[in-house]
Formats: sequence, structure tokens, C-alpha cells
Amino acid sequence: MLGANGPTGRRLVHQALVRGHQVQALTRHPETFPLCDDRLQVIAGDATNPAVIDTAVAATDAVICTIGTAFTRHPVQVYSASARLLVQAMSGHGKRRLVVVTSGGVDTTHRPQGIAGRLSRSVLRNRIGKTVYDDMEAMEAVVWASDLDWTVVRPPGLTEEPGTDYAIAPERIQDPFMSRDDLAAALLDQLQDHRYVRKVAAVATPGLRVSGWYMFHREVLKR
Repeated sequence: MLGANGPTGRRLVHQALVRGHQVQALTRHPETFPLCDDRLQVIAGDATNPAVIDTAVAATDAVICTIGTAFTRHPVQVYSASARLLVQAMSGHGKRRLVVVTSGGVDTTHRPQGIAGRLSRSVLRNRIGKTVYDDMEAMEAVVWASDLDWTVVRPPGLTEEPGTDYAIAPERIQDPFMSRDDLAAALLDQLQDHRYVRKVAAVATPGLRVSGWYMFHREVLKR
């Protein structure tokens, strides 16, 4: 798993262990990784390092990538760079199943409902998060061009609310928020659910509502 030490990645690793999976968790900072289990191997390294990715991929049957970075005005390449390395390593080692997380904000054809939704799209996608979303698009293009059994998972705004259950649909979903717990469950389910192989899966937590200030404070300011 890439991005294992992030807010979604930690939930993903925990749920994978609960389900009985053997987990290889890649993180740049293994000393801060909070989980420990006999079925967990924490791998130290950078997701843009070819040798690190090759070693990590060789030891696993499937890859889930929740890699992420904060919004910035500077160019971002971590999504697309890690995707290229994953595709190369998985092809070289004969691994097939790849699940990657991007964002519902990548869907440029979607027109959110209401003034607040349209304003959020304009500010986040085209201004504050433009370089991040642009690189997510590049990541998706790399994955789509591969011959792997890939699934691109696009969640909407992510929250720390407890998980309830998630909805999943092709390409697009209307609910504006998702619990990170539910996202982790959705990602793990893709390892057995073949409906979205070589497709985009939109996911969300139905009925979840949080304030706009919460989303700005947690997801934009990262506080």
C-alpha cells in the first residue's frame, strides 16, 4: 500500500489487517507509523524511488495507492511519477490488480449543484488545488494506458466522521462527502469486486453532511 501513513492510508491498513490480509505498507516515515502486527511489514522509502517501488511491488499480490500531498501553487508530480513506477514494476513482476485514489474533483465535466458547490469547484479545482488536481489527471492517464487490472476510485470531500456505509457508481456520484473509514472499506472491497476493473468508480457516504468551514479547515488548510 502506498500512502500508508496518511489519514486514509492508516485506516486502510487497519481495516486490511482486521480482514486478515498480509500488508506491506510503504511510508517515508516508518518511525511515525502507529500500527504493529505480525501480518504487517512497514517498508521505508519514497514512492517516487524506482528501487523502492520495485521492491515493494515484488512482495505483494495487489497494490492500493492512497498517496497524497497538500495543496500548493508549485508543480506537483508525485501522483503521476508514482503511477508510472507502479505500472512499470507491476508489469515487470507480473502483478495485475491496481487500485488508485484520485478525487471527484478530477471530473471536469461535473457541474456541482448550488452556488456553494460551484464556488467550491471553481476555487479548489482551478485555483487552490490546481497543481494537485492536474497531477491526479496525469496519474489517471498513466493508469488508463496500462494493461493492468486497474480501478480508479474518485471520492468527494473526505471527512474524519465515523464510517457508516458507502455508495459506489460508475464515473460520478452526487453525494458531496465521504468518511475516510468508508473510503478504506471501499478500496479493500475492490480487491474482490470486479465490476470496476478498468473503470472509474465514484464513491461517497450517502447522507453525510459537514460544514463548509470544516472542509476548508481540514482539507484545504490541513489543520
